[in-house]
Amino acid sequence: MSIHPFSPTGRIQALDSMKEESFDLLIIGGGITGSGIARDAILRGLNVALIEKEDFGYGTSSRSSKLVHGGVRYLETGNIRLVKESATERKVLKHIAPHLIHPLNFIIPVFQGDSLIKYRAGFILFDRLAKSTKKEKHKKLSATEVKKHLPHLRGPVKSGLIYGEYITEDARFTVMNARSAAEHGAKIANHVKATGFRFNNHDSVIGITAKNTLTGDTFKIDAKITINATGPWAENILTKNNLSAPESLLLSKGIHLVFPAEKLAVTDAVLLNTPDGKSGFAIRRWDFVYVGTTDIIYEEKIDQPESDEQAIQHLLELVKISFPSAHIEKEDIIGTWAGLRPLIKQEGKSTRDTPRDDEIWKIKEGLFTIAGGKLTTYRKMADRVLKKVSKDMPHKLNDNSRTKEVILPGGDIDEDYDNYKKEMTSKFKQLGLPSKTIERLAWLYGSANLELINYGKKDDKWLEELAPGIPAIKGEVKLAVEKEMALTLTDFIDRRSSLLLFENEHGQKAINEIAMIMSNLLGWDELEKESQILSHTKNARKVLVKQ
Repeated sequence: MSIHPFSPTGRIQALDSMKEESFDLLIIGGGITGSGIARDAILRGLNVALIEKEDFGYGTSSRSSKLVHGGVRYLETGNIRLVKESATERKVLKHIAPHLIHPLNFIIPVFQGDSLIKYRAGFILFDRLAKSTKKEKHKKLSATEVKKHLPHLRGPVKSGLIYGEYITEDARFTVMNARSAAEHGAKIANHVKATGFRFNNHDSVIGITAKNTLTGDTFKIDAKITINATGPWAENILTKNNLSAPESLLLSKGIHLVFPAEKLAVTDAVLLNTPDGKSGFAIRRWDFVYVGTTDIIYEEKIDQPESDEQAIQHLLELVKISFPSAHIEKEDIIGTWAGLRPLIKQEGKSTRDTPRDDEIWKIKEGLFTIAGGKLTTYRKMADRVLKKVSKDMPHKLNDNSRTKEVILPGGDIDEDYDNYKKEMTSKFKQLGLPSKTIERLAWLYGSANLELINYGKKDDKWLEELAPGIPAIKGEVKLAVEKEMALTLTDFIDRRSSLLLFENEHGQKAINEIAMIMSNLLGWDELEKESQILSHTKNARKVLVKQ
């Protein structure tokens, strides 16, 4: 039986290869940017390694607004190129990950005093740039139709528009890109920190020194080219190695608040604007509605930023003004998350006005840094990186066509998601799973649900719920360890299962059960198990709101 590259043994084998081989390309950073570059490079035939100091999607890539969107708002700043690229990339991502890229209707309410003509003119251009399908194209809504979608919305509503966007689970999408790269031959490991760049006599970078943070083991990795794809940490890692970037990063913090859908009635997604100038959005996901986002300069510690009181109050006011009859109060907030956008600083521009474009900097011979960018355009970013570094490679690279053809793990389903969901619902109902659990499993796992079902056929305990009332099953933990490189409690609860952000008690009721399963699969002793529980509980407090 072959060893899966994202199993615990597969990770050890990848680390052994890193110590022994010399790579064409070494990527530091396992967010969507680094994972996308690794996948692109391995599909073009390069010898690739990637390390991530914490876990795939640990930073920005698990704390985004979870949208795969066309960037219609960038029309305001005239960034036609970014709008066109974002809008057309949505279709590619939907093709390679039909299990993780879900259609989402976005509603734009038009109030008294707003210009419907202005909105429609913008969307006519957007639909043209995006080559929108009939389902995606914008349509006009009457005031009554808007209120049907949004019963608590403030008035006076004159009319509205609705158009098609997409929602995803950003962390799993990142993990699946990294796993896809590994399944095609890339050597990939999380919980491995780059501790320094290595130089030859000519001052060129020839690799790094690294540390396995789970064991303390230190080693060297040799590579012809090293790419710094560490997002918000990109400038810091250079500074610590006495190197500098040609431009500075401007870190912008965005937070989101999560509410129960029974309290805040939103059927899809809605753009929010208030008379006093506040703006944002509210998005339905399962039994929750999340509201975002702020866009403020961040100059504090980069690791695990938290939602500050001022930002929470700002979004809470946005919700109260936008949905007055919902009578939302602070105690209605289930949880919150904060993420950092690594923007490229432009003098005189605010974080909101700073473009979301990416740039690639050659720092030294053998060392490149990519900065900026956004989740939706990650595949194009990877292409730009490889075109740039290919100038320093002895052989010509193929184009990146395979990245839009090769399906991500779990995506080999009927591209009509509704048909797939009906099939999965029928299978899981026969096995006695409740509706909320089925909805969540279908939304997250794609064809991997068949593996969960097979686990249950061998031992029905894997189809049992993790804890009473939690819409997750024990087999998910087994799958996460054996094929998704989950090595800590937080890896699973936050970035594999989405329970940290989208479960009423953040998965805490199931923490002992999850710890027991992981300790059996990973060989933790009692001390390590308790350490994992304490560590995760401390991390979980960061999503809570101090009342």
